[in-house]
Amino acid sequence: MSFSFIATLLYLLGLTVLAFGLSLLIWRHRRRTGADAPRDASIGGEFGPSMTSRRLRYVRWAVVLLAVFAVGFHGYWALFAAGPASENEEFALLKHRRDQRNRRDAESHLRGWIFDRHREVHRALAKYRYLNGEVIRDYPLGASAAHLVGYSGLQRGDAMIERAVGVQTADPPDTDVSWWRRILSSTDRAKSVIGRDLVLSIDFDLQKAAAEQLANKSGAVVVLNPQTGEILALASAPAFDPDDINNDDKWREIARDIKNRPLLNRALDEYYLPGSTLKVITASAALEARLDKQVYTCRGEGWVPPGSNRPIQDDRGEAHGRMGFAEAMTHSCNQYFAQLGVEVDRIRMGEAAKRFGVRVFDNPLDSLRAGSFRNLWNTDNQVLSDVLAPSFSTYVAGPRVTKYDLALESIGQGYVQLTPLQMAMIVGAVANPGGNVMKPVIEQGRPPGVLSQAMSPETAARLRTMLASVVERGTASEAFASVRGRITAGGKTGTAQRSVPVIDPRTEQPVTYFDARGVERIKRTFRIDSWFIGFAPLDKPQIAIAVVVEGGGYGGRTAAPIAATLLSKAKDLGLLVK
Repeated sequence: MSFSFIATLLYLLGLTVLAFGLSLLIWRHRRRTGADAPRDASIGGEFGPSMTSRRLRYVRWAVVLLAVFAVGFHGYWALFAAGPASENEEFALLKHRRDQRNRRDAESHLRGWIFDRHREVHRALAKYRYLNGEVIRDYPLGASAAHLVGYSGLQRGDAMIERAVGVQTADPPDTDVSWWRRILSSTDRAKSVIGRDLVLSIDFDLQKAAAEQLANKSGAVVVLNPQTGEILALASAPAFDPDDINNDDKWREIARDIKNRPLLNRALDEYYLPGSTLKVITASAALEARLDKQVYTCRGEGWVPPGSNRPIQDDRGEAHGRMGFAEAMTHSCNQYFAQLGVEVDRIRMGEAAKRFGVRVFDNPLDSLRAGSFRNLWNTDNQVLSDVLAPSFSTYVAGPRVTKYDLALESIGQGYVQLTPLQMAMIVGAVANPGGNVMKPVIEQGRPPGVLSQAMSPETAARLRTMLASVVERGTASEAFASVRGRITAGGKTGTAQRSVPVIDPRTEQPVTYFDARGVERIKRTFRIDSWFIGFAPLDKPQIAIAVVVEGGGYGGRTAAPIAATLLSKAKDLGLLVK
């Protein structure tokens, strides 16, 4: 039996003894002051003033001692027992299991549930359940939706959408009900403040499928509706289980995992070189500038931009020969789009990137401090907008950009860095009949909002045809062979080399070395990231998708098959009508 429990019993016992003693004195006094009481009792008898004062002093000191005992007892609870549960397990047991006031208080300030687009209990993304007499927040998808839903805990606070749910107030009283029901309702709300439920545009099953496709991988998946901007799935891997946030040992393990970085939301906050997927922007800029008739020669030795002595080459020394605009997109020819980007020029390339929602800078150093894209989301909930604000995707198009730099940028290398969400929005603009980039929305039922018009409807239609050829007979044809006949799709593969630190598997810390001048540096190596962006179906696109897998190699081999699987899943779920 704990000290706290014994102290409580002693305190209650003392109060009982004091109450009994006072009651006994009153009873005896009334009995002796009847008709047969001595007439001189008030002068010096047993119940005279002196005796009464003396007994009152006893009562006074008893009350003082009980008060001191009560202050000390509550001081112990506040200063000692109320420490972390890991340091005082007895207090935690009393607080959560024996003291029902804590349970009632917890239940009276519950936040709303988080539902997926179907608003069904068995598809809730965050809800409540009882466990060992406690009300706990439950996350049915666990790690599969951790970077989107977030978590809520006493020790770590709130994160992501859970933070937005936490600030939502209860629904206002119904003014149409009778006066007495409004009084009861207001009285009940004074005791129980329950937040509003939040219904997301996310599809529970598609979110789960996206996370499963990223199992044992590092990367991200973003699926959205290009006509409304609704986010249907947003997954990042590696992830973490929200149930682990209140476990100090597991939390330290998660936070110290430098190699995998499970707390990083790769869909919103990780920068990637987009590789050939950025050729969509280059193609859009060329079409808007009416430079789509260009024919270039692609040689095995590569193409050297003016003013440079370094060639731009295709993978494995491929030589496509002379080719035109559409054929270059189908086979993803680097040399063609490098020459095309230089022909378009840096100013028009920068303007095109800006129309897609990418932030354009004059120099590379400023682009590294771009910050977060505030007020991007289509919502009236400022907290929701802030917690989901992605890092700005960036493009450098200043006067110091050389033709070699511009050639690299035109094929998704060099001074460009984009997030998976931004890439989904880019291909979403291609899938939109008006060429519009839609503001992303996570709340179900909100009217669509346009962020910008990236291109004319004619340019968007032309690009959809070109991206269809990539899936039908180009770099993504093999990946989509298994779903051909079920769905029609368009898309673009991407393969991007990126320099990353080498991590020691034993210490999970970056490997360092000393250069010729004795300066300690971090050892780096190249990683090949796999990309695919696409949409379906071809005639009336309802799904746009971006997939990136770190170290996945060629886009057609890793990212594109994941996209094909998820588009097929979306059709099974009724998200693709045709």
